[in-house]
Amino acid sequence: MFILIALAAHETAHLISAVILNIKFDKVKITLFGFNLNADLESIAFIKKILLFLSGPACNICLYIIFRNTIYNDFADINMFLAIVNMIPIVPLDGGNICKSVLELFLGSKAVCRYMIMTNTFFIVCFLVIIHMCKNYLYFILILMGLRGILEENRTLIEKSIRRNYNLIKLKK
Repeated sequence: MFILIALAAHETAHLISAVILNIKFDKVKITLFGFNLNADLESIAFIKKILLFLSGPACNICLYIIFRNTIYNDFADINMFLAIVNMIPIVPLDGGNICKSVLELFLGSKAVCRYMIMTNTFFIVCFLVIIHMCKNYLYFILILMGLRGILEENRTLIEKSIRRNYNLIKLKK
């Protein structure tokens, strides 16, 4: 029960931040991995993206501070766990989105997608090793998130390639 409340608080913080930061989105989807704001993040300023991605983990850290050393210490611990896990640098987690946003300042979108695919793959291998060594199957959720991120990054690469080729064909005519 506490995990659901912590997840809801985390995702609500993202939603409230999007509204406060005036980030336009046309719908909110609830998925296995949390809320998904359908927004064009490529057109959003860097600092707004960072604030949006940090808002969920920051909410969890605040809840940890408020509820630690109380009768709700288990709730506090769950919030700290969520904050830490969400900062792992794999897409679609907040840490991965922050990492991706920082890389976009220095690299082209194609290189950023490739780096994020490599990062996700690295962490998937790490999670598989942890599962094998510790027999903790909770890490399968993180593997699923990592695989989802790889699929999203590949889709982005394909879409950009199609758009670029379409524009080249259009220019030749």
